Amino acid sequence: MLSSRSFAEDASALLYLFPFLASGVYALVLWVQSGISATLPPEVYLSVTRDPYLFIAGISAVLLGLSLEVRAEAPTNRKGRLETLGNELQAMAVASLFLLILSALYANSLNVSGAASDLLVGRFGLIFPALLVLLSYLVTAKFDFGPLRTRKGLGVVAMLLVPAVLYGVGRRSPAVGAAVALVLGVLGVLLFVGDGLLGRKSEPKAQEK
Repeated sequence: MLSSRSFAEDASALLYLFPFLASGVYALVLWVQSGISATLPPEVYLSVTRDPYLFIAGISAVLLGLSLEVRAEAPTNRKGRLETLGNELQAMAVASLFLLILSALYANSLNVSGAASDLLVGRFGLIFPALLVLLSYLVTAKFDFGPLRTRKGLGVVAMLLVPAVLYGVGRRSPAVGAAVALVLGVLGVLLFVGDGLLGRKSEPKAQEK
């Protein structure tokens, strides 16, 4: 039982790293083929972030990793493990978004407007961390409509709308799309984080009653 759990943890760790490693290797191969330069060519960045097969493979690897970890855990401990996995998925989403922005800036020689444009065009790069946030919420929430009425649930919905706004509105008006997406992103983060903070503050009052 212990060896099976250890194997599941090791395998899931590799599966969680797969989207990052696969994107990095693919980008490096394309970069070498186009000729190594001082900065990452924008074409390479867009080829990686717009590749649907790479996106599907990355999400599938994460889902498989989650499945292995949950199945290897004892039924009585699965609830606590799911909460830990939810936090790990959120950390992965933050890391993914950070690397995405950093790569876009590097591919555009630190030109913010050019990086923002590539972020809009490379849609799968933005959808991936948004899906990780959704997964983190699904693995920790009860499967009823109650959680969707909380601030945390609304925050998830707002963050999931960001890629759609960037892709839909951004294609017609990049400035408007970026502005609306920024508002939704900030609002989503505030709602998602603020729900826990407000919940903690309200606990003493509830206990007093």
